[in-house]
Amino acid sequence: MMTPNPGFPVRLALAAGVLAVAAGGRAAAQSIDYGALEQLFGEPVTLSVTGKPQRATDAPANIDIITQDDIRRSGATDIPGVLQFVTGLDVRRSGLAGADVGMRGYNQADNPRLMVLVDGRQVYMVDYGRIPWATLPVQLTEIRQIEVIRGPNSALYGFNAVGGVINIITCDPLHEPVTVASADGGTQNYAAGSAVATGRIGETAGLRLSLGGFRASDFPPGPLAEADALSRRNPYTGTLNADGRWQITPGIEAFLTAGAGDTRVPQISPAGAYDTESLHTNAVRVGLNAESGIGLLSLSAYRNEALVSVFADTASPGPMPVLAPSDFHERQIITVLQASDLVKLGTDHTVRIAVELRQNADNSALLSGSASNLIYAASLMWDWQMRPDLSVTNALRLDYVQLDYHGTPLPGAPFTRAQFDATTLSEPSFNSGVVWKATGQDTLRLTAARGVQLPTLMEQALQVPFGQVGPAAFYGRPNLNPSVIWNVELDYDRALPALDSTLRTAVFGQRIDDIIAWPFGGALSIGPGGIPSFTSENAGYSTAAGLEVGIKGHAESGWRWNASYSLATTTDHTVLNQGSPVTSVVEYAHSAPRNVVIAGIGYSRGRWEADLLARWQSSYLDFRMAPGFAGLQLVPVTVQNYVTANGRIAYRVMDNVTLALTLQQFNQARIAETAGPLIERRLILNATVRF
Repeated sequence: MMTPNPGFPVRLALAAGVLAVAAGGRAAAQSIDYGALEQLFGEPVTLSVTGKPQRATDAPANIDIITQDDIRRSGATDIPGVLQFVTGLDVRRSGLAGADVGMRGYNQADNPRLMVLVDGRQVYMVDYGRIPWATLPVQLTEIRQIEVIRGPNSALYGFNAVGGVINIITCDPLHEPVTVASADGGTQNYAAGSAVATGRIGETAGLRLSLGGFRASDFPPGPLAEADALSRRNPYTGTLNADGRWQITPGIEAFLTAGAGDTRVPQISPAGAYDTESLHTNAVRVGLNAESGIGLLSLSAYRNEALVSVFADTASPGPMPVLAPSDFHERQIITVLQASDLVKLGTDHTVRIAVELRQNADNSALLSGSASNLIYAASLMWDWQMRPDLSVTNALRLDYVQLDYHGTPLPGAPFTRAQFDATTLSEPSFNSGVVWKATGQDTLRLTAARGVQLPTLMEQALQVPFGQVGPAAFYGRPNLNPSVIWNVELDYDRALPALDSTLRTAVFGQRIDDIIAWPFGGALSIGPGGIPSFTSENAGYSTAAGLEVGIKGHAESGWRWNASYSLATTTDHTVLNQGSPVTSVVEYAHSAPRNVVIAGIGYSRGRWEADLLARWQSSYLDFRMAPGFAGLQLVPVTVQNYVTANGRIAYRVMDNVTLALTLQQFNQARIAETAGPLIERRLILNATVRF
């Protein structure tokens, strides 16, 4: 079992000391009142890029802000359901609770290229770098806004913010007390409920508690292989969360968040197999913001833990032995310490200096022991308001990584334990952006970035012996290079007062060097005794270019509307899927829809509210397991273009009681969104009471 490095707290204290002499200036330590800022700016605002309040169109990054009204009107029952109608996002559902989310043409099972934050805490699984969406301990009714930041933003947010960032911000218990209960029932035996309550002590302390969950009968397995079909179980989730804020003095604020979850989710693995995963998760984050003579100092620490079990069928016939629940258990722990100083230098300059220490640890039979990496990171951001209509933002970050392996490599493994422990990485990243307010209605934004995707622990240290998943062995490669993502983007935003709308456009070009292919689909070699083995590898590079254009608006008459089109084309230059007997899922040139159209219309009048959302996407290539080389192999499957449309109608029975009826995918009874189970039409009745 992995334990945190004993020198961790000492290093953080030293880093905080460095911050104390690195800058000067003053800032305020109060909690952020987003509601007051919205009234001031006349639209939703963000602070996550530079630390100062900005409209989405003024930020030096491509940001969309999804408000609580947007979330409610979507009729979604989870966050991926909200995101599927956002421009530039690719959401693939493999069941009622299983989903993968990608951005701008790069998506795959257990996608490692997306950063998800919940109130400053990163949600991340260290095995494959994936996002366990069903485990997020947050209810839709307590979310203030979801910020969608497109493109690589490693220097601003962290090492795996290479495809983009989903930043989930909940209502502050000091400024926006929320007390609400919600109940849902529907087809597929769906039953769900949630409750959120906020209490305050005077004007200085607040606590929000929330809990929720659901149970349902999942979609039929459809075209899955027999072993995959028999391993599926019906999903459920149960989560609880606490968020506390204490304004100790006008210049010092403390915060504490803690959450836990118990979930069971049928989903797809990076190897193209469908199984059922049980996760028991818990997380805690504590921190302090303090106004000082050297700026706004922020200190925080958090710990995520996940206990993972996989359900698989052991009685089904076939050439591939599989793991029973008692055979596979995994414990993942993330420990993160962060310190930053935000300084206002005069009226035109804002500087943020930060350090981060992180340990990702995984104890798993698939590693033949345990592995961890220790990441030291330092970053600097400088925002310069050159003129009232022109600003420049630059950010730099350096990540230094040490791999630590505790275990015994399997006989015949191509790497020794000494090679694992000798592995280090050092990678810089940057983000630069220029924002020009050409007129009161026109904004131009030019950005450039170098993002870094670090190898995951499974990609570096996997140990699967011959015979466990067929007549081959599978190994990680400790000396993998990180994937480096280069991106250049030009955005143009135009306010259209005559239409009560905003037009947003973006054109981007991207290149990914040293693409990482994990062992199932990686390089083939013949080991001792003639045993075939596959290892992770850096497989080449890929390029992408794209366009996004959309319009969104609303009128005082009660009408609202949105429409967008996105294009993402990718070209791969890799050694994968060229004569190898094993197919790799790293097939970006075809494994994402090239064209996507999203449209929505809604109307509110009196106590009534109605919305219609639709998404069309072109065909793409997906993969699933089928009998073949080495027991089972990945088989490419073309997912045809499809339209999915959701409709919601709601009536406010009383001022604080609302009934809503949502019909998800009302246009078609069943749709193939992936190579796995067909997604079925759903009817959901919701009752919400606000106090």
